[in-house]
Amino acid sequence: METTKNHNIQLLTTLVDPDDQEEGEYRFLVNGTHVKYVTVAPGTLPKDDRTFAPTDTGKPVFLRTEKADLPGVKTIWHATSIDHLQPRKLARLRQNIHIVSHPLFNDPVVIKFTEFPWQTPYFESETAAYQWIEGCDIEYIDKARAVGPADLVACQEVLKRLHALGVKHGDINKHIFMMREDGRCVLHDFETAKQGASKEELEEEYQRLSESLRDPSLRGAVPAVVLSEEMPN
Repeated sequence: METTKNHNIQLLTTLVDPDDQEEGEYRFLVNGTHVKYVTVAPGTLPKDDRTFAPTDTGKPVFLRTEKADLPGVKTIWHATSIDHLQPRKLARLRQNIHIVSHPLFNDPVVIKFTEFPWQTPYFESETAAYQWIEGCDIEYIDKARAVGPADLVACQEVLKRLHALGVKHGDINKHIFMMREDGRCVLHDFETAKQGASKEELEEEYQRLSESLRDPSLRGAVPAVVLSEEMPN
């Protein structure tokens, strides 16, 4: 039987283990409309080739294919919704965060993608958190810098505003703060946020802030294991 090859395939995301001990995960866009997920066993692809689209060598084979209902974000509260293939990419901020343009918006906006199904619960939490803080100066910040110990007071002020809403951030580290050019501090990444936190929980988080700003590690920074994330142009 002759096999028809489909060349209209775009690699969107690659998630691999640098030590080649864990499975690799790949996300593809097929024919500009369908997203496919492929899991690759450790050692299947050479390390020099594993971040690229599949080749025509014919050596790797699919052991199993299945159709599945993928989890989706249920907390859809905002009145505006768009097709994820419609935005036009202008710049990439992080592995799954882009600055894009869209006919519905006069200015560029930030868009964040769930790369793989197992990440959906984190987006569920973050979407809910944005609903909790709606009306509290949610914005896209251009030309912001990272923070350090000298920015403690500004970071305390923005964290107090979040705690005043009864919301615990849940992942206090220096990488979740950004300092604007006007001296104001902004807070982001609400994937582990919790509403209705007790006073004790909020106080404990607040007290850890100073230590977090002095932490020299990369905890909370962009994971190095994600090698690529693209979106249709």
